[in-house]
Amino acid sequence: MGFNIAGLLIENKIEKQEIEKILECKITFLREVDFEEASSSYRDDDESIDILQTETGTLIITELGQVYDISIFDGKIIQFMISDVSDTYYFEKYINGNLERKYINSQGEIAENEGVGIIEEGNDMMDLIWELANNYLQNNFAENMFEKKFKRYKI
Repeated sequence: MGFNIAGLLIENKIEKQEIEKILECKITFLREVDFEEASSSYRDDDESIDILQTETGTLIITELGQVYDISIFDGKIIQFMISDVSDTYYFEKYINGNLERKYINSQGEIAENEGVGIIEEGNDMMDLIWELANNYLQNNFAENMFEKKFKRYKI
């Protein structure tokens, strides 16, 4: 069985109001979850997101298939979707509202390929996302992500 995960990676700790602006909805805290539960594609809470924040970054794990307009964000933001099951990979990065890179690969076919760098055909996107998460969140995120507690919010 493959890995299925989608989310947003932001190079800053942002306020709840900024998250709600990106998601275009209000969020309500439910409880804390571990990484395994946050990254599971089988959620017991319908319409929820999981958020991990450090002093340097924010990781929001969203529902697989949900895409947000991240061009409205002022700063560095990445949106990603990795579905090994459906063989679909989505990567989008904006800096201050300007598209830097967009790459969509579905079942071996490149659907979109704008900008250069960051991700190239043949790269392992999951490794890249964890590397970027480690850079944005710092604190050796990739090494101890299984020990992290995420905050689950109802959307």
